[in-house]
Amino acid sequence: MTTTRDGATVPPLPGDTPGPPGDISARSFWAKPFEEREQTFAWLRANEPVSYHRPYESTLVPPEPDSPGFWALTKHEDCQLVSRNQEDFTVTQGVIMEDFPEVIVVASHSFLAMDDPEHNRLRSIVSRAFTPRRTKTMESWIQGVAKDLVDEMIDKGEGEFCELFAKQMPGRIFAHFFGVEVGSEEAEILMDSAEKMLAWDDPRCALGRDALFTFAEEVERMQDVALAVAELRRDEPAEDLVSWVVHAEVDGERMEDWEIAAFFSLLGSAANDTTRHSLAHAVRLFSQHPDQLALLLEDFDGRVANAVEEVLRHSTPVQHFRRTATRDTQIRGVDIKAGDKVVMWYCSGDRDEEVFEDPGRFDILRGNARSHMAFGAGGAHFCIGAALGRQMIQAGLRAIYTRMPDITLAGEPEIQINHFMHGVHAMPVRWSR
Repeated sequence: MTTTRDGATVPPLPGDTPGPPGDISARSFWAKPFEEREQTFAWLRANEPVSYHRPYESTLVPPEPDSPGFWALTKHEDCQLVSRNQEDFTVTQGVIMEDFPEVIVVASHSFLAMDDPEHNRLRSIVSRAFTPRRTKTMESWIQGVAKDLVDEMIDKGEGEFCELFAKQMPGRIFAHFFGVEVGSEEAEILMDSAEKMLAWDDPRCALGRDALFTFAEEVERMQDVALAVAELRRDEPAEDLVSWVVHAEVDGERMEDWEIAAFFSLLGSAANDTTRHSLAHAVRLFSQHPDQLALLLEDFDGRVANAVEEVLRHSTPVQHFRRTATRDTQIRGVDIKAGDKVVMWYCSGDRDEEVFEDPGRFDILRGNARSHMAFGAGGAHFCIGAALGRQMIQAGLRAIYTRMPDITLAGEPEIQINHFMHGVHAMPVRWSR
């Protein structure tokens, strides 16, 4: 069945291609394995690259019977077109296919949910915190954390990778960013909140809470730590990201408290969660494709950068972002009305057969792997931390595969039930002591 913009369903005519094998608006769809979900996106790319769908079965703000649905963009080119067009498509009405209450968007999404000039103002202030010297400082933190984690786990011989490494590495670096001591209660709050705030559909993260409360409570826990440190760092600056952001300014203007809090909740998901899941996917992929691991180890320094790009493409951590049409327009000849939700499916665009040859294959020598959309599809909202994210994943792989090259899966990974993040909840591994 095809869904039209007014909510009607149209049965296929004789000879028509049957509909997609899955329903991306159903919560149950996101409990299926990724490759099974990809069959639905492959069908949409081939048959209806711009398709209309009923509202997602949201538990954040449950849709009313007459709630509008959304347009799904499944081709790489179309995602780029919308992402780079602020005039026709805005982020101010929401950034995912579900709706949040406006007060929560303002309090937690920072410049991710702003158009220019407000977006450019905040992004410019934050950018001032990332000077070359400070970037070098962060590089030292990253390498040190990766080494420490391997030191702690190498003699165990087996364990749960997310708890031992994937969660710990960005979490400890994030603690450095906040200027809190690794292992402290504040550091544990930051790691725990970053893991749970974007996984409200997964019962293992929601812990019996409803979806909106899960997100709001975890954001609040993280922001309480950030604001406490920010208050201290105004008078006693140190070598941490909170200090750099608090004192950064453009044209004499600094960020207000609510802006600082919103930025660090955004950073919690952007810098922490995406890196955690990408590290887990990397180890999973190299375990499942030993030929690719052999290629990597044959010339680690020469191939690790492109290997990271291929991991990000093959197992795109952020699966979608949304825009809202500001005026009537068209995409591939399909009429999009002002106010319509338009969802860019990065996980589909990164498997687009017109861009990536044999896209289901994991190939660390792929020539255009860097064309992925793991950090966005371009334009003003391209991820400000893309270089930092790549650096963290590279450092993690270097620490792991130069000292535990035979690390491999010891069981099936547990994947999060999550339409936004391609998340790994747990992954048992083993290696030689």
